[in-house]
Amino acid sequence: MGDRYFATYVQDLEQDPFDATDFVERLAWRITGTTDNIDAVHLKNKFEDEIASLQMLSEQFQSKINTVEAQVSREKQEYLTVLQAQQDRNSTVLDKLKQLDGTMQTVSTSVVHLGDQLESVHAPRARAYEALQLIKHFDEFLADQPLSSAIFTDPDQLLESAEMIQKLYSISQELAKDKFLNVQLRIAHKYEEIERLMIEEFVKAHQNGDRRKMKDVAAILSEFKGYTACLDAFVEHMQYGAFRSTDVFGDVLTLCEKTYPMLEEIFPNPQQVMAKLILNLFQGKLKDAVSMKLEDANGDSEIYLTNLYELYMKTQKLIGSLKKFTNDSEFLPMLSRSVFSSYLNMYVENERAHITEQCRSILQRFYESKGHQKKQFTGLQELKRGIQARLLTVENYGGETFLSEEVAINILQEFKNAFMRCAAMVGKKDAPKFTDKLFDLMLKYLYKEHVEYAIELALSSIQLSESKSEPPAYFFPVVQQTAAITHLFVKQFDDSIMPLVEGTAVEKSCVSKRDSTLQQMESLMDSGIERQLNSLLSYVRYILQNDQKRSDFKPEIPTSHISCTPACSTVVRFVARQVDLIRDSVDGENLGCILNEFGDRLYNVILVQIRSFTYNTTGALLLMYDINEYRKCVEKWGMMPAIKKFDALKSLTNLLIVEPNNLAEAASSLSDIDRAMVNSFIQLRGDYKSVKPYIPFF
Repeated sequence: MGDRYFATYVQDLEQDPFDATDFVERLAWRITGTTDNIDAVHLKNKFEDEIASLQMLSEQFQSKINTVEAQVSREKQEYLTVLQAQQDRNSTVLDKLKQLDGTMQTVSTSVVHLGDQLESVHAPRARAYEALQLIKHFDEFLADQPLSSAIFTDPDQLLESAEMIQKLYSISQELAKDKFLNVQLRIAHKYEEIERLMIEEFVKAHQNGDRRKMKDVAAILSEFKGYTACLDAFVEHMQYGAFRSTDVFGDVLTLCEKTYPMLEEIFPNPQQVMAKLILNLFQGKLKDAVSMKLEDANGDSEIYLTNLYELYMKTQKLIGSLKKFTNDSEFLPMLSRSVFSSYLNMYVENERAHITEQCRSILQRFYESKGHQKKQFTGLQELKRGIQARLLTVENYGGETFLSEEVAINILQEFKNAFMRCAAMVGKKDAPKFTDKLFDLMLKYLYKEHVEYAIELALSSIQLSESKSEPPAYFFPVVQQTAAITHLFVKQFDDSIMPLVEGTAVEKSCVSKRDSTLQQMESLMDSGIERQLNSLLSYVRYILQNDQKRSDFKPEIPTSHISCTPACSTVVRFVARQVDLIRDSVDGENLGCILNEFGDRLYNVILVQIRSFTYNTTGALLLMYDINEYRKCVEKWGMMPAIKKFDALKSLTNLLIVEPNNLAEAASSLSDIDRAMVNSFIQLRGDYKSVKPYIPFF
């Protein structure tokens, strides 16, 4: 029990962090237990016993601490002694290393000096010995006797004989022919014989896969005249079986990557041999593959240009991969020009002819599919004069807009491909100029020949005179399609054209042409929308003037059933259909501008119609119903300026309904409406003469 109590003691004291107050509380709880009656004297005695126990425990721990500290002190002193001994030993070793290093430097200096002395003695001796051997062998050729030295008669000494005959041949060529013609001929004959044997030896070693022997032979053969022929034969041999796939570019790269390590191992000048191999590949397999692929186009310009671009780009990619095999930065581009020069010289003309034919064909197929014979417009002014001459006769083409996003996409795709080919195959100097010319063609066929033509047709289909039937609103779909095409056009200009002309002399010209074209489109759109709105409002005016009678607003017999007039219902239905069409065709700020303008003009037409009648009380209620219908129709547009106008019109109409004695107060409440407008509405009352005394301020 005592041990367990002591263990609890230790656990309490070892709490981290230690809380003295908490320790005393637990100690008091263990002393008193669960009883509520506390004996202070007993508790004091117990605490004194506990304090004595703690004091004894402290002394025990302090004794252990002193023992451990003494042991740590002894171990520390022993460690320091060992460390000092190791440090002294290390210093001794470092001193010996310094002495050894000095001795090695002295010895190496002596060795180098001795080597220099030996070299100064050996080099002249070697040169003298070599000169002696050359003289002996030259005498051998000079004598009119068969060659007898082992170097020229022993087949196993072919390499040594090759080195010797090459030196003798070089020397003999410097001698006077009139005195040493015979010896020159004998040496030349032997030179050719050994050269042939060396080439045969090289071929034999190649067949046997003996690269070490090939290296030895190539090192000596490189000084011979026939070395080039040997390399040509080697290059041809390396191509046997190398072209088995349909991808000649991949085969060329694989062959070069596979061959170069062998060339480095064999030849003293591997890059020269590699250059010869690459030259042979470009002028042979690659050029033939390009020619064959382009001939397969069979006169189809699209296939021809597509194949030319793909072949050219693959060649440029191949050149990028082959750069690591040559130090000459102009070598590979020169080979590319040699393969493609004849095609690139004609590329610009071919591209211009192709893009022109493709655009004409796209447009022709489109108009033929619509059964339309294209008309000729010589200008906007002439168009206006023609329209004025045909005010009562318009052709709406059955609602066909003759504008196609698919046609625009096809034309833009053709030009995108053309710009991509231009960037790759026209030099940096000429690419901006050709891009400018291509851009002119794009503007011609996309806008002049298609978009502007469609807008002109749409303009000519708008009825300018008052129509007795519902006018078609075909111009709004033209607006929507033109906006979509223009978005595609601007994106392609930024993506394909600007990178080619940016920072060049033609950049300003291209940007100016783009901006003027877009401004022309905006002008045509504004003109067309203006005419279309006029046409729609003209029909609204016709409905109101012909379907609404004076008796509608001055019924003789009051009626309990009041609703909007038939003319109002017809106008609201017509306007709602037109607004739906506008919403489907226009968005963003343009939609808000058009709806606000439409709402303003509609308000003016209705206002003019209202002011053309006089109203009794029942008629005024009918008019209020009409205006409520107009406002509900306009409210759906979400255009506050238009809504406010019809709210004001509703307030003005209320002046036709109020009792005469309340008229002055009602008129005064309309402080935000022009006084003249308020006065004009009061004059529309059928009882205006009788109510004048009630409105003295007018």
